[in-house]
Amino acid sequence: MRYFAVLFFLLLSVANYAQEKNIQGIVYSELSYSPESNVNIINLSSLKVAQTSTDGVFTILANVNDTLHISSEGFRSLKIKVTNDWFKEGKMKIYIKDTSTVLDEMIINTLNLTGILSVDTKLIALADYPYYRDFGATGYVASYNRGLNPINGIYNAMKRNSRETKKINQIREEAELIELMKKKYDREMVSALLDISKEEIVKILQRCNYSERFIYTASDYQIFNAVNECYTNYKLGN
Repeated sequence: MRYFAVLFFLLLSVANYAQEKNIQGIVYSELSYSPESNVNIINLSSLKVAQTSTDGVFTILANVNDTLHISSEGFRSLKIKVTNDWFKEGKMKIYIKDTSTVLDEMIINTLNLTGILSVDTKLIALADYPYYRDFGATGYVASYNRGLNPINGIYNAMKRNSRETKKINQIREEAELIELMKKKYDREMVSALLDISKEEIVKILQRCNYSERFIYTASDYQIFNAVNECYTNYKLGN
């Protein structure tokens, strides 16, 4: 009976895997109801990626219960499950919320700006930090009590869940996903892929003595590697 149950679940898993297919979605702005192009979609279950076309349409390989992470500059990121009705019908309308703000006036003095809005706003904010001294390695580094080390939580969570470690190794092999992360600077992808908040990312990198400039201006792929290097070094030291 036990062997029959194992065989049944194996056959069920194969059947579910065979159901994987391309599904389609159309992404609209919740404010203007217009389709949004260049919106990034990641299947967090399979690590497949897609991007919306000029008419807001994307196609991605998925299965029922897969989680899609949807993000775009100026919009709130969104996680959405692939439901049975979406999977059967093959199409779904998705609405994302605009988070952009209008600046009346901005005065910039002696800042080495990059031309990337999400990065430059961080650089401008850094210039106003009361503790900020320099973008280099000798600049401000936050100190934390070892008992409150934010890497503890990441290490313990990943140690308990070997699938997360396997997922990180899989991410490193997804060339399309890596290329997308190299072009992103908003930490949305890193946060979604590692299942940690943006605030935790900052704390981890500060604890590992990364400069403020790196923390706020590096690409998502650089941040992904830095966080995992922190985790690896912490694991080796314990």
